[in-house]
Amino acid sequence: KDRSDTAWNLSQYERIHEGMKEEFEIEDRFEHIEFKLNLIQQNAKFFLEVLHAQKTNSLEWIIIVLISFECSLMCLEMSGLGGTFFQAILP
Repeated sequence: KDRSDTAWNLSQYERIHEGMKEEFEIEDRFEHIEFKLNLIQQNAKFFLEVLHAQKTNSLEWIIIVLISFECSLMCLEMSGLGGTFFQAILP
């Protein structure tokens, strides 16, 4: 968006530089590219948040299953059937 080095060094090229910027619509193109890049960045952040939420949900369900399994083993042990149950499972 700044002037080129040639336009800075040689003032006669400044007008040509400005004319080319207008001719090729450089400012508009930079704005469009910046808008598209911001949109891509927002979409990437959204999808990363979705993936993080899915991973968190999976881990929470794994923890729930493990706690439930531990509670059922504790209930077996407290009922007195734990010894016979574990002898049947383990040789």
